[in-house]
Amino acid sequence: MTYSRTESIELVNMCMIYNPATEEVLVEDKTDVAWKFGHTFPGGHVEKGESLYDGMVREVFEETGLTIRHLASCGTVEWFNETPAYRRMGFLYRTSNFSGELKQSEEGRNYWLPLKDLNADNTAESFMKFLQIFTDPHAVDATSPVMNGSLTIIPKDDDSAKA
Repeated sequence: MTYSRTESIELVNMCMIYNPATEEVLVEDKTDVAWKFGHTFPGGHVEKGESLYDGMVREVFEETGLTIRHLASCGTVEWFNETPAYRRMGFLYRTSNFSGELKQSEEGRNYWLPLKDLNADNTAESFMKFLQIFTDPHAVDATSPVMNGSLTIIPKDDDSAKA
């Protein structure tokens, strides 16, 4: 039996932009999604030939008008599809280094909100799992065995995740 180690991969990203002066995060209420509507962070697809970092900077600028710098990688999110073999990999970043004037986007409304105001009722599907990766240094990855399925957090110090 021949086993292929190749699969199609879709690369996506998301960034938590934190304003330490106001203790707020930039949220976006995307309107062009197939999942549950609600607060999320800016992000999108990494284009072919584009670095992960450049893709994140571009997506934030396109959706918000803000230029971000000094991105810190927080972790990843992965969804899998068996047939055909396909994977979506999400790269999560955060930063407090931004400039520019906030603008609205055709993809959804953007505004600042206290981090503590984000909850399961007012956020997009699976967002609270994403938020755990953005804010908890022990939660670095999440996976789902099915495309767009429920995510399971993989803690950093979980030895079973290394097997």
